[in-house]
Amino acid sequence: MKKTVAKLTLGLTSTAILATVGAQTVSADSYVVQDGDSFFGIAAVSGMDPYELAANNGKTIYDTIHPGDVLEVSGPAQLSYSYQAPAYEATSTVNAVAGEDVVVNTPTNYGNSYPVGQCTWGVKELAPWASNWWGNANTWATYASAQGFKTGDVPVVGAIAVWDGGEYGHVAYVTDVQSENSIQVLECNYDGSGTQPIGNYRGFFNPHKSSGKVTYIYPN
Repeated sequence: MKKTVAKLTLGLTSTAILATVGAQTVSADSYVVQDGDSFFGIAAVSGMDPYELAANNGKTIYDTIHPGDVLEVSGPAQLSYSYQAPAYEATSTVNAVAGEDVVVNTPTNYGNSYPVGQCTWGVKELAPWASNWWGNANTWATYASAQGFKTGDVPVVGAIAVWDGGEYGHVAYVTDVQSENSIQVLECNYDGSGTQPIGNYRGFFNPHKSSGKVTYIYPN
């Protein structure tokens, strides 16, 4: 789907500005959220920091946005927000290669032993009930099932999405569900480019079009 942006006033020349985010016109004041939009995509086109964009609208980057929501895309921030990791220290060492979720040393039964900034670490932060002993992302559903957690193929808010594609797989925390083909998640390192803060990077998306088969782990 071609997505257009128009009437974006940023003190530039009169040259027309075209970009891609949403099928809706963006002005210097407001933007109507479209299916597939996220704070990160809208902020990129608006020339804003995504955290500032969320703050301007009384939200944090953890909040979900829905098609039809109207967002302010300019003006001073109403509040500031940054993610702070818990005070405890992980007791594992990690392989620094981008995209790897490997816990090198023995995990602990407390805190978060997964590599900081990786997808497994991000989900453990959001779902403390997840175990430190589930290994790489692509083994989470198997180990969770062995520990008595229910798994399935239906997305539910508060569940953990597990993709088994690639060498290490990927996990994310489900925050909103429209259908089995349209969900929102919070995640780290979703594109394997290296460590990233926890955020909603994709808006609504089809989980079946990500790498590998998706399975959900449900909290007990």
